[in-house]
Amino acid sequence: MRLARGRWLRWQINYRFTGHCTGDWLYRLDTWNIAHGPVSLDVFLTEPHHSIDEGTVLR
Repeated sequence: MRLARGRWLRWQINYRFTGHCTGDWLYRLDTWNIAHGPVSLDVFLTEPHHSIDEGTVLR
């Protein structure tokens, strides 16, 4: 996907890590807000032009 100038997207992905010694699980959700070109200072307070959700069910 190409992002047009002045547009932005929100990308989310989640993870599950297992501790090597304890076997405990650690869950993490990363959210990236990415803009192309000059945008206003409050751009990320608006709804994104595109959203990518790569979240999965973590058990």
